[in-house]
Amino acid sequence: MRDGDNENSTAPVGRTDREVRRASAAQRQTLRRFLIELLIIVVLTIPIYICEFAVEPVRRGFFCDDESIRYPFQDNTVTPVMLGVLAGGLPFLTFVIVEYVSSMRAGELSSTVELLGWHLSAWYVELGRQLTYFGFGLLLTFDATEVGKYTIGRLRPHFMAVCQPQLNDGSLCSDLINLHRYVEDYECAGEGFTVADIRQARLSFPSGHSSIGFYSLLYTALYLQRKLTWRSSKLMRYFLQFVLIMLAWYTALSRVMDSWHHWSDVLTGSLLGIVGALLTAHYIAKLFRSPSFQDVSLGGTLRREDTSATLQEVCPSTPPPYCVNNSYNDDQYCTKV
Repeated sequence: MRDGDNENSTAPVGRTDREVRRASAAQRQTLRRFLIELLIIVVLTIPIYICEFAVEPVRRGFFCDDESIRYPFQDNTVTPVMLGVLAGGLPFLTFVIVEYVSSMRAGELSSTVELLGWHLSAWYVELGRQLTYFGFGLLLTFDATEVGKYTIGRLRPHFMAVCQPQLNDGSLCSDLINLHRYVEDYECAGEGFTVADIRQARLSFPSGHSSIGFYSLLYTALYLQRKLTWRSSKLMRYFLQFVLIMLAWYTALSRVMDSWHHWSDVLTGSLLGIVGALLTAHYIAKLFRSPSFQDVSLGGTLRREDTSATLQEVCPSTPPPYCVNNSYNDDQYCTKV
């Protein structure tokens, strides 16, 4: 009896050990995945820092009589801080509210998930997942924008007002001899402007405000299409989506209005942001993934039917092997065939 008791007592312990090992393996896999994705995020931020602090944009020449770069300098209507609020703060607030309300409606606010040894609310985990997808797409769009800016080095519409170029031969663009001259060797006097302002005057293509604004706000609108349901009003979701798109549209228009970008810069930046939002929502976040055939459960919804009666009805005219209890022998079956 004592040996039997020992065997019975060791069985649950064995199962517990297997469960512990399985949980430990799952934790290691989760940690590995987290570190890999963190490394990817870090790698994506490296080109941004390199472009901003270690690389000079391509130095392009210009015609002294080019009127497209002779606009006066104006301050930004949508400042970088405002862009950060629109492209970062507004989506973050939207994700938090929608995920919290969705979890509350489903009655899952108290449910927890164990992640890397921490017990977190399930809606925290879902919020983190959505923010990760959003941030990943944002970094991709930002990288593509920075590569375009520093590779092309297009001059902004207010370039002449900020740079105030002085040719190496001592002459100025205002001199008649330089009226139709293409200038490559020049220095910027930049009186009243900083070195950073002069550098920014050579980063017109594509528009970063347009690409970042359209990506963030369009992605948020797509997220609302998938996640938000408003029982009191069918039009509320579409109204919010319209507001988001109009904010992105106004941000893009302000870049031409303030003479910070040419219209083609804004168009390209807007298309870049739109494509980035659509690709991220469809392929990365999978916001509009439809259930596959394997996800449909047939066993619990379809009722089995007894087909024996139907088979017996067709037996007199149907040769074997399709009918049961038939009176045909093999020779008769061959004759029938």
